[in-house]
Amino acid sequence: MAQTASAPSTATPPAEQVPGRRVLVGLSVLILVLFAVMLATSHDVSYDTSTARINDAYDVSQTTSQVSAYGGMAFVALLLFFGAALRGALRRSAASWFADSAFLGFAALAATFASWIVTDVAMWKAVDTGTESTIRAVATISDAGFLPLMASMMALYVGTGLAGLTTRSLPRWLAIASVIIGVISPLGPLGVIGFMLLPLWIVAVSAWVRLDA
Repeated sequence: MAQTASAPSTATPPAEQVPGRRVLVGLSVLILVLFAVMLATSHDVSYDTSTARINDAYDVSQTTSQVSAYGGMAFVALLLFFGAALRGALRRSAASWFADSAFLGFAALAATFASWIVTDVAMWKAVDTGTESTIRAVATISDAGFLPLMASMMALYVGTGLAGLTTRSLPRWLAIASVIIGVISPLGPLGVIGFMLLPLWIVAVSAWVRLDA
């Protein structure tokens, strides 16, 4: 019996769903608020910070420590959601592997913040047990925690900027500014610029990125 060849499917695959403007702006505003809260309640601990000062900073209840940690992890999750949403928006006009770099940058940024929260909880437990050697060890690790931040900021800033330029999904001035901020992120103290501008930049990107094809 002769076999009938099946005709190739001509169905058009569904377009990639992109969150609306309200979703993007809503996520960015939540990130801005939590970033401000975390910055206001954080402790600047380095390897040479005195043990007495560390004990004073972390002399809080277990409930306070847990609430801070849970709020921080919610912030981490918001970064992942926003990074995925922004990737979809950047690829809406045209495909670009730079959008993937931006998303991976947000993923690395979320992992960096998560490591800070873990270190913060570890410091609270070290202070609670009163072991000075452990406090000094955690303080040394905390002091080096800024290094992964440089790499993640470079990926998300530069990736977003180049994706915005190649797909025209961002205003040219915002795309170029993003690339510049990302390039200077690994340059020692200049990395603080990208860190402090991060929540405002996220709000600006969510407000200006093109959502139409």
